[in-house]
Amino acid sequence: MTEDLPSRIPDTAPERTAMIGGIPVTVAALLAIAMILLALIGAGATLANVSWAEKYWLWLVPAFGIICTVAAWMRTGRLDSTVLRQVLHWLAVGVTIAIDFSFFRRTGEQTTITTSLNSLLFLALGCLLAGIHLEWSFALVGLLLLATAFVVAIAQEYMALVFVTGAILIALLLIGHRVVKRWTA
Repeated sequence: MTEDLPSRIPDTAPERTAMIGGIPVTVAALLAIAMILLALIGAGATLANVSWAEKYWLWLVPAFGIICTVAAWMRTGRLDSTVLRQVLHWLAVGVTIAIDFSFFRRTGEQTTITTSLNSLLFLALGCLLAGIHLEWSFALVGLLLLATAFVVAIAQEYMALVFVTGAILIALLLIGHRVVKRWTA
């Protein structure tokens, strides 16, 4: 009777992959690449000092939250605690940024630039923690955002390094997932 039952019931859905240039890439890696590209758009907007750059960084919080929640749902295949944790995680990041913008900036305690950099740091921290708790490649996005915040605050003349770093991270994601897949197989 026990021979009819599977020896192990998987607790997660099978990892979905796509092919890019003959390289199998997980959907989580593709989502991380999308996050990197979105971060690079924000870096470019910040470098160009366009008026919508501040709002763009704020917009990335729900965008990254949705991306990470989708990644959690795709990993488990059901609405479970992992998915709920990502929803709560990104809600907390969003509420923190909203408090920073609505309270500290409006009371004059911080300048617009400081508030924007704080938002970028909170977003970076959110990505780093998503990388620790959900998918390692999201931590790379957090590191890119930290580098962006540092460069914007300290040395804007080196902003091109952020774009080079983003391209390197995309290459690492494509290669890294393949190496990890072979190593764990």
